[in-house]
Amino acid sequence: MKIRDVSRRAVLQTAGQVSLVTTAALAVTGCGDGESLIVCADPNKMSVSENSIRKANNYVEKSPHADKNCAGCGFMHPVPEGESCAKCEIYLGPVNPAGYCDSYSAREA
Repeated sequence: MKIRDVSRRAVLQTAGQVSLVTTAALAVTGCGDGESLIVCADPNKMSVSENSIRKANNYVEKSPHADKNCAGCGFMHPVPEGESCAKCEIYLGPVNPAGYCDSYSAREA
């Protein structure tokens, strides 16, 4: 059996191409849950203070808890008709109804 000489450069190029293809495939398919994620809190469109308070409260666009999300939180205002995002009393900008943060407080019935 003859082993073909392969240069280090060729191996690195191939590995880079595989990484690029994998990253692109994941970006297109998302997490594979079949749901598209609505991004209400784009960090690039918010002020430093808005980003800071969201980071301090560990805000995420999709809740890791099945029974806790912004839609069920007492701080969130109802989503306006025709909109995807809502306002929260804690944050200056919009929040995702499917989101979550450490300041979550269940809405009283």
